Amino acid sequence: MKMRKRKKCWEQSLSALAILAAAFVMTGCGGEEKHHNHDHSHHHVHAHHAPHGGALSMLGDHAFQLELVPDGDSGNLALYVLDGEAENFIRVSITEFEATAIAGEGQWNLKFEAVASEATGETVGSSSYFIASAPEVSKLAQFDVQIGSIELLGNLFENVSIPYPEGKH
Repeated sequence: MKMRKRKKCWEQSLSALAILAAAFVMTGCGGEEKHHNHDHSHHHVHAHHAPHGGALSMLGDHAFQLELVPDGDSGNLALYVLDGEAENFIRVSITEFEATAIAGEGQWNLKFEAVASEATGETVGSSSYFIASAPEVSKLAQFDVQIGSIELLGNLFENVSIPYPEGKH
Protein backbone atom coordinates (compact mmCIF):
# COMPACT_ATOMS: atom_id res chain seq x y z
CA MET A 1 0.00 0.00 0.00
CA LYS A 2 2.81 2.40 0.89
CA MET A 3 4.51 1.71 -2.47
CA ARG A 4 1.31 2.56 -4.37
CA LYS A 5 1.02 5.93 -2.58
CA ARG A 6 4.60 6.84 -3.49
CA LYS A 7 4.03 5.87 -7.11
CA LYS A 8 0.83 7.95 -7.30
CA CYS A 9 2.57 10.92 -5.66
CA TRP A 10 5.44 10.60 -8.14
CA GLU A 11 3.03 10.45 -11.11
CA GLN A 12 1.19 13.57 -9.88
CA SER A 13 4.48 15.45 -9.46
CA LEU A 14 5.52 14.47 -12.97
CA SER A 15 2.17 15.59 -14.37
CA ALA A 16 2.40 18.95 -12.60
CA LEU A 17 5.94 19.41 -13.88
CA ALA A 18 4.84 18.64 -17.47
CA ILE A 19 2.01 21.19 -17.22
CA LEU A 20 4.38 23.86 -15.90
CA ALA A 21 6.91 23.12 -18.64
CA ALA A 22 4.22 23.39 -21.33
CA ALA A 23 2.98 26.69 -19.88
CA PHE A 24 6.53 28.04 -19.83
CA VAL A 25 7.16 27.06 -23.45
CA MET A 26 3.87 28.55 -24.65
CA THR A 27 4.48 31.90 -22.94
CA GLY A 28 8.26 31.97 -23.34
CA CYS A 29 8.78 34.45 -26.16
CA GLY A 30 5.94 36.62 -27.29
CA GLY A 31 7.64 39.74 -28.60
CA GLU A 32 8.04 42.81 -26.43
CA GLU A 33 7.62 42.32 -22.72
CA LYS A 34 7.98 44.57 -19.69
CA HIS A 35 9.82 43.42 -16.62
CA HIS A 36 11.13 45.44 -13.73
CA ASN A 37 10.00 48.72 -15.30
CA HIS A 38 12.05 48.37 -18.48
CA ASP A 39 11.44 46.89 -21.94
CA HIS A 40 12.87 43.71 -23.38
CA SER A 41 12.58 43.22 -27.11
CA HIS A 42 13.01 39.72 -28.40
CA HIS A 43 14.25 39.53 -31.96
CA HIS A 44 13.98 36.31 -33.89
CA VAL A 45 16.34 35.68 -36.76
CA HIS A 46 14.41 34.65 -39.84
CA ALA A 47 17.14 32.95 -41.83
CA HIS A 48 16.89 31.36 -45.24
CA HIS A 49 19.37 28.82 -46.45
CA ALA A 50 20.49 28.69 -50.06
CA PRO A 51 19.65 25.20 -51.35
CA HIS A 52 22.71 25.11 -53.64
CA GLY A 53 25.13 26.81 -51.23
CA GLY A 54 25.09 30.12 -53.10
CA ALA A 55 24.18 33.69 -52.15
CA LEU A 56 20.51 34.62 -51.72
CA SER A 57 18.95 37.97 -52.55
CA MET A 58 15.40 38.78 -51.41
CA LEU A 59 13.04 40.43 -53.89
CA GLY A 60 10.02 42.28 -52.56
CA ASP A 61 8.57 41.42 -49.17
CA HIS A 62 9.43 37.71 -49.28
CA ALA A 63 8.02 37.49 -52.82
CA PHE A 64 11.04 35.75 -54.36
CA GLN A 65 14.64 34.84 -53.66
CA LEU A 66 17.36 34.69 -56.29
CA GLU A 67 20.22 32.30 -55.55
CA LEU A 68 23.53 32.99 -57.25
CA VAL A 69 25.93 30.04 -57.47
CA PRO A 70 29.37 30.36 -59.11
CA ASP A 71 30.97 27.24 -60.58
CA GLY A 72 34.67 27.87 -61.10
CA ASP A 73 35.16 24.49 -62.80
CA SER A 74 32.66 25.19 -65.61
CA GLY A 75 33.24 28.95 -65.64
CA ASN A 76 29.52 29.61 -65.23
CA LEU A 77 27.30 31.51 -62.84
CA ALA A 78 24.01 29.77 -62.09
CA LEU A 79 20.96 31.68 -60.92
CA TYR A 80 17.88 30.00 -59.42
CA VAL A 81 14.49 31.67 -58.95
CA LEU A 82 13.02 30.51 -55.64
CA ASP A 83 10.01 31.34 -53.51
CA GLY A 84 10.38 33.86 -50.68
CA GLU A 85 11.38 31.16 -48.20
CA ALA A 86 14.03 29.74 -50.60
CA GLU A 87 12.37 26.33 -50.43
CA ASN A 88 10.67 25.87 -53.81
CA PHE A 89 11.69 26.57 -57.39
CA ILE A 90 9.57 29.15 -59.22
CA ARG A 91 9.32 28.72 -62.97
CA VAL A 92 9.20 32.00 -64.86
CA SER A 93 8.51 32.87 -68.50
CA ILE A 94 11.59 35.00 -69.16
CA THR A 95 14.11 33.31 -71.44
CA GLU A 96 17.11 35.56 -70.71
CA PHE A 97 18.18 38.70 -68.88
CA GLU A 98 21.29 40.84 -68.65
CA ALA A 99 23.33 41.66 -65.59
CA THR A 100 26.68 43.13 -64.61
CA ALA A 101 29.28 41.58 -62.33
CA ILE A 102 31.51 43.96 -60.39
CA ALA A 103 34.61 43.12 -58.36
CA GLY A 104 37.01 45.87 -57.36
CA GLU A 105 37.92 47.72 -60.56
CA GLY A 106 36.65 44.90 -62.79
CA GLN A 107 33.29 44.88 -64.52
CA TRP A 108 31.80 42.12 -66.71
CA ASN A 109 28.59 42.08 -68.77
CA LEU A 110 26.61 38.90 -68.25
CA LYS A 111 23.77 37.28 -70.15
CA PHE A 112 21.78 34.76 -68.13
CA GLU A 113 19.85 32.26 -70.26
CA ALA A 114 17.06 29.89 -69.18
CA VAL A 115 18.02 26.22 -69.04
CA ALA A 116 15.66 23.41 -70.04
CA SER A 117 15.76 20.17 -68.07
CA GLU A 118 14.22 16.83 -69.01
CA ALA A 119 14.56 15.70 -65.40
CA THR A 120 12.36 18.51 -64.03
CA GLY A 121 10.25 19.14 -67.14
CA GLU A 122 11.44 22.75 -67.27
CA THR A 123 11.66 24.40 -70.68
CA VAL A 124 13.06 27.65 -71.97
CA GLY A 125 10.15 29.96 -71.18
CA SER A 126 9.13 27.94 -68.11
CA SER A 127 12.31 27.61 -66.07
CA SER A 128 13.67 28.48 -62.64
CA TYR A 129 17.29 27.90 -63.65
CA PHE A 130 19.53 30.31 -65.58
CA ILE A 131 23.20 30.15 -66.59
CA ALA A 132 25.68 32.87 -67.61
CA SER A 133 29.15 32.16 -68.94
CA ALA A 134 31.56 34.07 -66.69
CA PRO A 135 34.94 32.28 -66.49
CA GLU A 136 36.74 35.14 -64.72
CA VAL A 137 33.93 36.00 -62.28
CA SER A 138 33.09 32.39 -61.34
CA LYS A 139 36.54 31.95 -59.75
CA LEU A 140 36.38 35.10 -57.60
CA ALA A 141 35.83 34.83 -53.86
CA GLN A 142 33.81 38.05 -53.68
CA PHE A 143 31.82 40.03 -56.26
CA ASP A 144 28.46 41.70 -56.83
CA VAL A 145 25.94 40.91 -59.58
CA GLN A 146 23.61 43.75 -60.49
CA ILE A 147 20.45 43.26 -62.52
CA GLY A 148 18.93 46.46 -63.96
CA SER A 149 15.42 44.98 -64.08
CA ILE A 150 13.83 41.56 -64.04
CA GLU A 151 10.17 40.58 -64.31
CA LEU A 152 9.02 37.53 -62.37
CA LEU A 153 5.41 36.37 -62.67
CA GLY A 154 4.19 39.87 -63.56
CA ASN A 155 6.24 41.61 -60.84
CA LEU A 156 8.94 44.02 -62.02
CA PHE A 157 12.03 44.34 -59.83
CA GLU A 158 14.60 47.02 -60.58
CA ASN A 159 18.18 47.61 -59.42
CA VAL A 160 18.57 44.13 -57.98
CA SER A 161 21.91 43.46 -56.30
CA ILE A 162 23.28 40.07 -55.32
CA PRO A 163 26.49 40.37 -53.30
CA TYR A 164 28.47 37.14 -53.33
CA PRO A 165 29.12 35.33 -51.02
CA GLU A 166 27.06 37.05 -48.29
CA GLY A 167 23.79 37.61 -50.18
CA LYS A 168 21.20 40.24 -49.31
CA HIS A 169 18.06 39.75 -47.23
